[in-house]
Amino acid sequence: MKKITILLLLTALAALSQSNKSADPGGQAVRAAEQAWADATTKGDEAALKRVLADDLTYTHSNAEIDTKRVFIDNLKTKTRTYHKVDYGKIDVRVFGRAAILEATAHFDVTTRGQRSVAHLRIIHVWVNSGGNWQLAAHQSTRIQ
Repeated sequence: MKKITILLLLTALAALSQSNKSADPGGQAVRAAEQAWADATTKGDEAALKRVLADDLTYTHSNAEIDTKRVFIDNLKTKTRTYHKVDYGKIDVRVFGRAAILEATAHFDVTTRGQRSVAHLRIIHVWVNSGGNWQLAAHQSTRIQ
């Protein structure tokens, strides 16, 4: 009886794990929010960024600079930092209820303080669902050699 209970428990856990990874409807919404972030960032669209960025955003650039939501938007407005392109490679999304982790590779074409550079990055974005809308709460990127 104990073996059957353990087998049933393991089967249930495997099914839950698989359902979290497959055909996740939230994953498409997170991907759409990610694209909305990239579009708003490259266009410098302040109104869209105010919607897609969480108020308590922590945005850690690949050079270790950290921006808040206000600083990120202000840097775009003042042209301290201009994103010309964000081109994604592989994107993986895992949704955990009202939170999601997006991992991706991407090429960022950015001008920072007058210096233009193209970087191949590995990024991790943490998304939170607030009132039915996915918002970017954290960004972390590292350069790929």
